[in-house]
Amino acid sequence: MSVLGGTKAVRYSAGLVMSLLLAGGLISCAYEGEGDPQPAAERSARPAPALPSASPEILSVQSGNYAELEKRLAAAPGSVLLDQSGPADGPGVGFSKAVTVKTAGSYTVTAACVGIPEAQILVGRPGSSDFLSLDLDCSGVKSQVVELQAGPVHAQLMRQDPNGPWTGAVAGLRITIG
Repeated sequence: MSVLGGTKAVRYSAGLVMSLLLAGGLISCAYEGEGDPQPAAERSARPAPALPSASPEILSVQSGNYAELEKRLAAAPGSVLLDQSGPADGPGVGFSKAVTVKTAGSYTVTAACVGIPEAQILVGRPGSSDFLSLDLDCSGVKSQVVELQAGPVHAQLMRQDPNGPWTGAVAGLRITIG
C-alpha cells in the first residue's frame, strides 16, 4: 500500500511540476497576432525616428538667434520661476513646460522671438481653458503682469506655420516674481 500511494504521489507531483513549467513558458511568450510579423523584442529595439539635421548655416543662424533672445529676456526683472525657450520653426519646433507656483501673486511674463515675424505663447493652468495668449511681434519684447494662483502653470510655444521652412528662428519666455 505504501508503494502504490508513493507512486501516485510521485506521478501527481511530476504532473504538477510539468504544468507549472508549461504555464510559466506560456506566460513569458509575447503574443504575435496576425499582421504583426515581428516579435515583440524586435519592435522595442527599433530606434526612434531621427529628426532631419540642419545645415551648418541654419545652426549658425539659430545660435545667433538664441544669443539675441537671451539678451531680450534678460531684461525680465525679479526671481525666475520659469525660463524656457525653443525653436520656432523646423522639425523640433516649440516647447511645452510646466512649473509649480508655490505662492499666489503677481508675476511678470516676459516673452520674445527672433528670426520670424510673429509667434504665439500660451500660459495657463494645465487642462484649463482660461489662459494668457501672448501674440508676439518679434521685433521686441512683450511683458505682462499676471495674477497666478498656487499650483501648476503651463507654458507652450504655438507653431504658426507647420509647413514653413527651417530658418533657425527661436522664441522663449521668462516668468518672474518681484
